[in-house]
Amino acid sequence: MGWTYRRAGVDLNAHHEMHNYAIDSIRRLARELNIEVSEGAFTRFLSLNNMQLTLHVDGVGTKSMIALATHRFKVLGWDCVIGNTNDVACDNAKPLAVVDYVALRDNDVDAVRGVIDGIIDASSKVNAMLLGGETAIMPDLVNGIDVACAVLGIRVGPTGNVKTSDVVIGVSSNGLHMNGYSLARRVLLGKYRLNDQVCGEELSNLLLKPTADYSGLILDLYDSRLIKRAVHVTGGAFTKLRRVLGPGQGLSLEMPEPPCIFQEIQSVGGVDWGEMYRVFNMGVGLVLITDPNNVDDVVKAVRRWNLNPWVLGMVTEDYQGVLSLNLWNGLRVKI
Repeated sequence: MGWTYRRAGVDLNAHHEMHNYAIDSIRRLARELNIEVSEGAFTRFLSLNNMQLTLHVDGVGTKSMIALATHRFKVLGWDCVIGNTNDVACDNAKPLAVVDYVALRDNDVDAVRGVIDGIIDASSKVNAMLLGGETAIMPDLVNGIDVACAVLGIRVGPTGNVKTSDVVIGVSSNGLHMNGYSLARRVLLGKYRLNDQVCGEELSNLLLKPTADYSGLILDLYDSRLIKRAVHVTGGAFTKLRRVLGPGQGLSLEMPEPPCIFQEIQSVGGVDWGEMYRVFNMGVGLVLITDPNNVDDVVKAVRRWNLNPWVLGMVTEDYQGVLSLNLWNGLRVKI
């Protein structure tokens, strides 16, 4: 039997159920408190003195287990910040400030220093201030290290409404980023050691590549009115694209060949290709949706940021909201 995310311990259906319960609770509380809350595709905004502010949180997840095994902690701090700032940028919000939470099983000062160094580097990169954080030593609860960050952002402009025949552009990732590690670890570490050569590189290096920073590119594209929506391909992978589609819209995309590491996970684990595109970014860490007249300008902008673009396809009429992916190997999956 091939590996699935659920078999590796993560049930995406249960995850979506928890997410939906949380969103419904936010809406209910806003009504009870009579507070104006507006919703983006990936975060919510609180109106205050003619400003729209968001507070967004995410953690690095089980990528931290690879960092702990190799004593390379800086990437955890970087990912902690960048994962959040990419998300808020997709709703056209500029990051302002960061706080962090680091939980450890023991008093590992070097680990905390490494994480904070990574947070400082990432915060400086996106021009956000680190305001503080919390370090908790909990040997009876934590069996390693867990890193999470919250980012305060301010909305700097609107996003657009997606229309049928709008064009979908993919932007290259830098590996797995922060998602799918429960499945990737189960598959790859069942066959390889972290210092083994896989895809021409030491496996630990492949698994600890930092998350690509897209926030500056996204905000520039919004400011230039070159894109309507942006989607950071993280948890749930390409199913997240549904969040920016309107009623009766689907997608028909031609996907590029994924980097070797994703093909290795699929092959070694016998993972269904549809499952792969529900779990991993498959080499496409960001998706942009634009008017057909703006495609060339968007592609040029992506390249100026030293990232690789692909024109993947377009928004289609589909009343079932199907995301149809034609893979490079001739297979077709629907998610």
